[in-house]
Amino acid sequence: MLKEKEIIRLTNQGISQRSICKMIRTSDRKIRQVMKRLSELNYTYDDVKDMDDESFLALFQQKRKEVKSIHRTPDCAHIHKELKRKGVTLMLLWEEYVGESIALNETYSKYTQFCNVYRQYVEDHQLTMHIKHKPGEKCEVDWLGTTVPIYDLSLQNVTGKAYLFVGVLPFSQYIFAQATLDMKEESWISHHIDMFNYFGGAPLICVCDNCKTAVISHKKYEQIIFNKAYLEMAEYYGIAIIPARVRAPRDKNSAEGSAGYLTNQIVGRFRNRKFTSLRELNEQILIELKKINSKEFQKREYSRTYVFENEEKEYLKHLPDMPYEYAVWKNALPSYNYHVQFERNYYSIPYQYAKQKVQLRITKRMIEIYCDSIRIASHPRILSGINKYVTKREHMPDSHKAYGDWNRQRITDWAKSIGPNTHEVICSIFMNARIEQQVYNQCLTILKLKDRYSEGMLEAASETVLSKHITPIHKNFKAVLDDIQERNKLKNEKNNYALVRGGEYFGGQ
Repeated sequence: MLKEKEIIRLTNQGISQRSICKMIRTSDRKIRQVMKRLSELNYTYDDVKDMDDESFLALFQQKRKEVKSIHRTPDCAHIHKELKRKGVTLMLLWEEYVGESIALNETYSKYTQFCNVYRQYVEDHQLTMHIKHKPGEKCEVDWLGTTVPIYDLSLQNVTGKAYLFVGVLPFSQYIFAQATLDMKEESWISHHIDMFNYFGGAPLICVCDNCKTAVISHKKYEQIIFNKAYLEMAEYYGIAIIPARVRAPRDKNSAEGSAGYLTNQIVGRFRNRKFTSLRELNEQILIELKKINSKEFQKREYSRTYVFENEEKEYLKHLPDMPYEYAVWKNALPSYNYHVQFERNYYSIPYQYAKQKVQLRITKRMIEIYCDSIRIASHPRILSGINKYVTKREHMPDSHKAYGDWNRQRITDWAKSIGPNTHEVICSIFMNARIEQQVYNQCLTILKLKDRYSEGMLEAASETVLSKHITPIHKNFKAVLDDIQERNKLKNEKNNYALVRGGEYFGGQ
């Protein structure tokens, strides 16, 4: 039944206006208008209850006669265009309209009538209303609750399930969706990057849920703590992140509505299909998205794509030349040798920061090291092998830089000049080393023992080390050299003692 006829029926039954407002969700003003019109026609409920809808509407929904306003008419085309710009509201435009009218010595409409004139213009020209949402201002993102199963090649066994990420621009209701095998941080950020590429630009604000991949803590009356990688991605694209209030899904009603719509349009359509890979599923999702965005709204003669292309796309922010590269943040504590460890490889930092807590920013290609939000070092990431050192000369203290000029060839040549045994010992050290640079200091400390003892003694010590299979380290070499030196000293003392005493000491003549 038409709302106007229902108002007349309920009033005829003696029900109060307040009760009628609650029952049929209308205003008391509407009730008064209908009953006033009924009184003007001198009709009762019995006269209108059997009327068909067309005849009834002809009586009760006659268009008002157009009355020419005595006030200056607002430029609705200008209003519609200006409302697309950031920070512009109807109140601001009305204030400007008032100022212009006063300057022209003309009367002006009040704010309510100003808004009504603009709304009528929007309806007459079949345009979208720009009061609530600005083009290119917001993007709402969320995870779809329903999953899609992934099968093996036999199409018999389910090997996993795909989650759907949803992003929507509230102004045009333009939708993006993509499937993923997990809802982890890297997938969350990668979907944002793909979404911006799909839109061809980035919005000013991104409204997200309070998932841990986006927000670490969102307590009432306290500062919001964002996921560091997500915040970094937003800063790269120049986006502000505004999480929805806890347990307030209406803060992102476009994403919530689109999630339900996509459940029917995508998940429902795929219920009898079996996908063997994520790539195959995403290819079909793109095909369905194109259909959904190109489909006309039920009560409008335009589609999401039409509004997006003609009224919103130009207001999106331009994307950087290079897309954001996902990064993982980890805490680390450098050792005394001013290197930090990641994946069993070692990267240098300035020696002044040794034993200070630092943060590692890890991408697929780079390792960046920060201390108190200041980048102190960056290195190419080692992608294969373990126990490798990446050291920059400028990170070393002056006392260590001298070792930076050494290499294997120079050290072995020095050992060779001392003697074959020493050369063999040094070569064996290099042969057993997993990392060449790690044994430079070990070799140099052994070779420098010649300054304290002699090249001959070092060569003799090397022979002893080789013959007795002693570990060739500075401590062991020094022990062998001290032993050789002691034995030489005792030998000299014994020889001198025999020559001095002679046969007379033993009773000889």
